[in-house]
Amino acid sequence: MSLRSICCVSLISALAGPALAQDAPAAPDSSAATWQMPWQIAPIGPASAAAGEQTVLSMVPGTGLVKGTSAALQRIGQPLPEVPGRNRTVDTCRATVMSEAGKAGMKQVEAVSAGADKTDKKGDYFAPVLFRITYDRPMMYEVREAAMICVVNRKGAIVDAYMPADESVVTQWTVLSHR
Repeated sequence: MSLRSICCVSLISALAGPALAQDAPAAPDSSAATWQMPWQIAPIGPASAAAGEQTVLSMVPGTGLVKGTSAALQRIGQPLPEVPGRNRTVDTCRATVMSEAGKAGMKQVEAVSAGADKTDKKGDYFAPVLFRITYDRPMMYEVREAAMICVVNRKGAIVDAYMPADESVVTQWTVLSHR
């Protein structure tokens, strides 16, 4: 075998070895450390522009210059509307969002129940949670507001938090929670 062949075999083994050594895919890490904040509640940026989100800049009395969607700006200074019913996901989900939003310069995170929780086959609780996050920016604030579905296990640890595919999911959930 020539030196060139030996080098190629060694290089291929070094590069492919770790990939081939994995017998089964690792379980997804759903810890707060690996969770990615959805663009809907992250600071306004390229992802929100790419999704066609319309934001405006407004002078809010008692607050100052604020950028956000018109819906989020209309509710500044008012408490978020909370849906009655037991929601065991709010506190854990708020802590997870605060951890990530803190890295992006958040000033405040508000979270309320947007519907009563339900239990899946594994015993995890899942429910919608409405968030309003205020980010501190130079000479202004950004306000983000959206509902997410949060999933928490029986021990109170975050399993997942994601944006529903359609806003009607949260609306229907809320209607069912009032019954």
